[in-house]
Amino acid sequence: MDQPDAVRSHNREAWDAQVERGNRWTVPVDHEAIESARRGRLEVLLTDSRAVPAAWFPDLDGADVLCLASGGGQQGPLLAAAGANVTVLDNSPATGSSQSARHSI
Repeated sequence: MDQPDAVRSHNREAWDAQVERGNRWTVPVDHEAIESARRGRLEVLLTDSRAVPAAWFPDLDGADVLCLASGGGQQGPLLAAAGANVTVLDNSPATGSSQSARHSI
């Protein structure tokens, strides 16, 4: 295995383990947060205690958004509920499966 593949493999295994442990960044947002985003009150966390300022977001209605390393389900579902066309790409199959099992936007 070459170095880039080894790094990807290590990263995948580490995040899959975090899913098993219930790390908060691997747990999808709840239904209430999605409904709030649908009503125009989007709150995406920047850190564990601070939201991204609303002014940082463009008009999301119909915007194409690529969420990288965000299979945990905090950003993608909220951005989609706010009207964006969201594509999520994550190296960890476990994070993606936890999100797709919980949300249908």
